[in-house]
Amino acid sequence: VIGADTVVAADHQILGNPKDQEDAVRMIRMLQGRTHQVLTGVTVILRDGVRKKEICFAETTHVHVYPMTEEQIRDYVASGEPMDKAGAYGIQGRFSAFIEKIEGDYFNVVGLPVSYVYQVLKELGEV
Repeated sequence: VIGADTVVAADHQILGNPKDQEDAVRMIRMLQGRTHQVLTGVTVILRDGVRKKEICFAETTHVHVYPMTEEQIRDYVASGEPMDKAGAYGIQGRFSAFIEKIEGDYFNVVGLPVSYVYQVLKELGEV
């Protein structure tokens, strides 16, 4: 079993999924023109008969966002893309045009640090 959840952190605040469009606008305003962190907590549970292995870890990626105009923010939010995403954006979608650079694992920002999960499974002898 692999379980994971992703949050965005900016200004000492955790940004989960937006409640509505105005909340999404608020979040994007906080992120534009700055650097923030994306954190994904992952738990891997393996069972082999009576033996149980459990590994928990968190991955952090720093994301740098270009400055955005109010019109760009509202147009992005109006697309509907940010409504089910932590921090109100998807790096793999339309918002990619506003990403200056990242430091860390791209897949972590998408929602699951796939490469690291693979390495954990490999270390446990499961792949």
